[in-house]
Amino acid sequence: MKIAVLANVKEDAPVSLEDPPGRWDDLDDLKTVEATLTSLIDLGHEPKYFPGVIDSIEDIKRFAPDLCFNFSEGHYGNSREAQMPAVLDMLGIPYTCAGVLGMMLSHNKHIAKSQFNMAGLPTARFMVVEDANNIPESNLRYPMFVKPAFEGSSIGINESAVVNNYDELVNQVSWVIDTLDTLVLVEEYIEGREFTIGILGDEALPIVEIFSPTGYYSNSQKEDFASEVYRVCPAELSYIQTKEFQNLALRAKKVLNLEDVCRMDMRMDNAGNPYILEVNPIPLMYPDPKQASLIYAADAAGYTYTDIVRKIIESAVKRWHLQ
Repeated sequence: MKIAVLANVKEDAPVSLEDPPGRWDDLDDLKTVEATLTSLIDLGHEPKYFPGVIDSIEDIKRFAPDLCFNFSEGHYGNSREAQMPAVLDMLGIPYTCAGVLGMMLSHNKHIAKSQFNMAGLPTARFMVVEDANNIPESNLRYPMFVKPAFEGSSIGINESAVVNNYDELVNQVSWVIDTLDTLVLVEEYIEGREFTIGILGDEALPIVEIFSPTGYYSNSQKEDFASEVYRVCPAELSYIQTKEFQNLALRAKKVLNLEDVCRMDMRMDNAGNPYILEVNPIPLMYPDPKQASLIYAADAAGYTYTDIVRKIIESAVKRWHLQ
């Protein structure tokens, strides 16, 4: 098949002096694009890379792909991951990963959590804050966790994200708003263990446990390859716990209308109860298990990088009825 690989890479980010710290951390590296292209060639396809921007539309139309391998994060907007799927829908070109609805629901974390609540899936109680001087009254219990409602890659999460009283809450909400000019999600902090679960097609991969000196994943830890954060896969869980987490991840995928590949971030409290934190509809595919949890989990399941790409393609081909 002719496959257009669509991505937004850090090297092409529209950098501005006014950008907040970490503004483009969720974009991909060229190495990820190159690894994907190599895998597609090895699988017998005819791939070509296009930046996931509006200026690429005419070039994509001329290439006339049978399928787009889409991991475009987008540059602007609260639902920017949904922009390329919207364009491809208008062009009538099939693509991998979630469509407009799934991307929008996932990128807007407060909306995703509302969907989980309606579906009866466990997630921490939360509220949304627009103004640090006007924080809504709530019955949420301290400690709480403060993060942007829209960002990925732990952008806007620093070492003060866990707050233990009202003054700390106001200060942290103020910092997030002043830094990113964004809506803020405040949720009860689930003290316990942190996990991430990758999904390929309809298969939940082995669970990755994340160990951090702060107890959670901050942006500086995620972007610093020399940080003290480390992962273990498969996580040390009982068979029953493993299946419970994996089944929750698969249910969350369905609730948010996700497709082909995604990753769920979850926690387990000290009583052993699971909670869904958030969802990544375009998980990092950097070709190094030490840096990308999805690749680490797939490696633990016995899959090579090319196997991952193959399974994503097979899922999309089946879903779009391309064969």
